[in-house]
Amino acid sequence: RMTETQLEVCVDSLDSAIAAVDGGADRLELCSALSEGGLTPTPGLLAAVKKHISRPVDVFCIVRPRAGPMVYSEGEVEVILKDAEILKNTGADGFVFGALNADGLIDKKLCKQFREATCDLPCTFHRAFDFLPDPLSGLETVIELGYQRILTSGGKATALEGSDVLASLVTAARGRIVIMAGAGVKSNNVANIIALTGVTQCHASARVCREFKFEWTTGAKMGSGNDNVVWVACPEEVSALKKAVGEN
Repeated sequence: RMTETQLEVCVDSLDSAIAAVDGGADRLELCSALSEGGLTPTPGLLAAVKKHISRPVDVFCIVRPRAGPMVYSEGEVEVILKDAEILKNTGADGFVFGALNADGLIDKKLCKQFREATCDLPCTFHRAFDFLPDPLSGLETVIELGYQRILTSGGKATALEGSDVLASLVTAARGRIVIMAGAGVKSNNVANIIALTGVTQCHASARVCREFKFEWTTGAKMGSGNDNVVWVACPEEVSALKKAVGEN
């Protein structure tokens, strides 16, 4: 039977979460700092999102303590497991996680430990997967570890470029795990991605840039980016994505 294609939207602010749900998102991936590829969200953000979204959708929290390589020290493992515990107790519906060893393969020990720490809430293995030298072997590992879903671009910069690998992952998965296409997914290409790959779930940020106009500026800076812009999910783009996804 045809399963309905689902749309997950990744968001890093309360406004984005509200906009994504209003636009028709089936699930949220909650992060902080999407500019860094998504880091662990705060419990305060999770609580506010659960409270303020207009209808109940699952909110999955990424647990990624810092930007950079997804290889973690023993001390960082403590951070990861503590964050997961607090987010679970704050109402996370699931988690998004992934870790590699220094040799570039999946850190099975930590990924299993993470599954156990989250008390079997559903887990998505994130785009750490796209750094693996052999995705088909990685697929079997992630299935063994008990993750429900893999977020992947097929190892390329965008899901469209990785569509061949995505298609081979969908075939190899044989329904044992969900392959979710992410990276560069937009309303104008999502139908094409689904047609080329056979994925049943897609992941997008659907963001637009909003500029704040202050009456004056001091020249101070908080980070490397522009402090006067905020990227937020656009309900119209989410809605267009959802429509394009639904037509497949």
